[in-house]
Amino acid sequence: MRHSGIHRVIFIALSVVVFATALASGQAPPQKATAAATTSASTSVTAELDKLVHVKRVKVGDAVTAHVVAAVVLPNGTELPKGSKLNGQITDVKVKADKEGPSKLGLLFTSVATKDGTTIPIQAAVVSVAPHYRPGEADLLTAGNPYSSGGRMAGGSGSNTLNNSTNEGEALSRGLGARAPTTNVSEGQMKPGISYLPDITMASYSTASPGTILVSTAGSVYIDSGSRLLVLVMPR
Repeated sequence: MRHSGIHRVIFIALSVVVFATALASGQAPPQKATAAATTSASTSVTAELDKLVHVKRVKVGDAVTAHVVAAVVLPNGTELPKGSKLNGQITDVKVKADKEGPSKLGLLFTSVATKDGTTIPIQAAVVSVAPHYRPGEADLLTAGNPYSSGGRMAGGSGSNTLNNSTNEGEALSRGLGARAPTTNVSEGQMKPGISYLPDITMASYSTASPGTILVSTAGSVYIDSGSRLLVLVMPR
């Protein structure tokens, strides 16, 4: 009887150990996997340009800024919350396309400022550019053009004001001309090395100066405010 009691105690103790081991091995990994998925690192940052950048209105050295539209965690653990500001400058300008070459615009981002005021030096390259995105829009120029379809009546009333922040409206309102976007690509569809801006191509991009070079043989290069940038970011 005594041996039977001892065996029972040993059996219960072993059962507890086995249960605890099974619990630890069965539940802990999924929790860690979920946490890892939540904080998965990326070097791709999607941003929107804050102000119009037109080769007729800028010079080399002028500041250029864009704001992050979706939070991201860089590979070294640096967090860039939504609204963080990318800071850079114009690196190259050629106003007109001529026999010496196309119109040209160069830009390079060198730091990012988070909402708490922290400024982080970065190595970054704009690898793709696209017009301001509005799901379901067929003609992004309409909102900035008082004489196209829905804006025609308002344009004749004398009270209409152009859209000065997105949809090619800012360039148009300043008399700089505007080219209607031919594509309405979403962020997830943007591919490195491609410019989705009409008549503008991406000649090259790099994290070193001169950064990203955009060119046009059809007119002057410009990027309207609200245009989207796919930026490859690496902390220094």
